Amino acid sequence: MPLFKRSSYTYTQLFCEENVWKLIETLYTNQLAKPIDVLFILNKKQTIALFEQKLSNQKKPVIWDYHVILTAQIEENLMVFDFDSCCEFPVEINHYFNRTFPSNPDLKPTYQAYLKPIKASYYLKCFYSDRAHMQGIVSSDAFPEYDIIIPNSNIEKLTLEQCRNIEQALGLGHFSSTHKILLPAEYLAHIKTN
Repeated sequence: MPLFKRSSYTYTQLFCEENVWKLIETLYTNQLAKPIDVLFILNKKQTIALFEQKLSNQKKPVIWDYHVILTAQIEENLMVFDFDSCCEFPVEINHYFNRTFPSNPDLKPTYQAYLKPIKASYYLKCFYSDRAHMQGIVSSDAFPEYDIIIPNSNIEKLTLEQCRNIEQALGLGHFSSTHKILLPAEYLAHIKTN
């Protein structure tokens, strides 16, 4: 398996959707991994609990409004790339899901994470981020140093708002072959059978 070093890739804290976009761009260029799905981790309340994150406090989860990761194939292995995880980079998908989404009977339903899979190739081609959701939240020097991500002018833009909207389907061809919002265990079962 090729060696991946987290620090070799473009990363800006709090811009996970752009970090993943830049990662896909690099992976398609160097062909060390085959990107599969961009996973938007979210729920209706915008309060997802993720364990084993760098900002976790001991055994407690981080509560975020959303998070974005990438699934990819490396040789015969299904892997997850998550810049903010304490797990390896990348990490085998079962290990990542077991650590990040553990079965926890004490976790309230309002913290349940759902996955909205979007084909990595479509995300790379169509994603658009004007960074409006972070304006006034973080200082301008905390924004990525590169220009905003804008798709080719003749392509319909895939906005961050569309990606984060748990109620909005994106239409055929935009999702992975599931075409729906999934619990982590459902996505894991789906990707292993395809």
